[in-house]
Amino acid sequence: MARLPAICQYGKISCMAQKVSLYIPCYNAGEYIDRCLMGATTQTYPVAEILLVDDGSGDDTVSKASKYNVRIIRHGENRGLAAARNTAVMNASGDFVASLDADCAASSEWLERLMGGFSDESVAGVGGKLLEGRRSGVADRWRAVYMRQNWGDLRSADARFLFGSNNVFRKGAVKEAGMYDARYRTNGEDYDMSMRLKARGYRLVYEPAAVVVHLRTDTARSALNTHWRWTFIGTTGTDRSPESLYNLACKTYDNLVYLFRDMLWNDIKNGRAEFIPMDIASWFHHLFRDMGYYISNKRKGAIK
Repeated sequence: MARLPAICQYGKISCMAQKVSLYIPCYNAGEYIDRCLMGATTQTYPVAEILLVDDGSGDDTVSKASKYNVRIIRHGENRGLAAARNTAVMNASGDFVASLDADCAASSEWLERLMGGFSDESVAGVGGKLLEGRRSGVADRWRAVYMRQNWGDLRSADARFLFGSNNVFRKGAVKEAGMYDARYRTNGEDYDMSMRLKARGYRLVYEPAAVVVHLRTDTARSALNTHWRWTFIGTTGTDRSPESLYNLACKTYDNLVYLFRDMLWNDIKNGRAEFIPMDIASWFHHLFRDMGYYISNKRKGAIK
């Protein structure tokens, strides 16, 4: 693993290198794991260990990862993203835990620039900028606009929240906040953790110079499915899952308002005519997924 100067050169002040454990939560990531690990193992900042948490993959993720100097921790079954993060934090030896999604490739200075953001004890975490690497298809370009995972080009000393795709947290702060909520199986765990840390008086820093490239390729169906899962949290961070007919109606109405106000109008105004079919499809897709979710849980007795 990379060994470099024990001085972090970026950020407002220099900082002595801290012991960092870098972890990668994985579930069927065989298509991307080589590029992800190549970036993780060539960081300019000292990495004490790399943990790969395999969350019940059924593909060749583990066999490919075994070729690298990483510690592999396996879940016997798929337990979800938040559970994988908790496993990594509990097994990390470093005082800082860096996280990199399995479908992301980090630039060589990614970790060094993130660690430069820990200017004082009030900073619990620092997050970087994710850039979309695949834009050959309409679904990928649509995702880059409507599922963006960065806060732009300006550094922020008090970010709204840190995206889970790439960040570093103080391990002690994560434990103090009660660890990740295992109910968040696919997304939302990052927002939830950020809010609990902020409630304890911590700051979160966004550092756009810490860049990772998103390697994922989407189809219209896969992009819309991911977007639908994101809508369970929504822009306010509140639970918007259709747990009642009232919630279902409210969510359907909110999605319709968002479609006309923030999607169709913006795409027409910005000359993105190719996005309009996906914009419209998103509303119908989310409506049917919401209805299916409600009916399924009603039958199971999960909804009264």
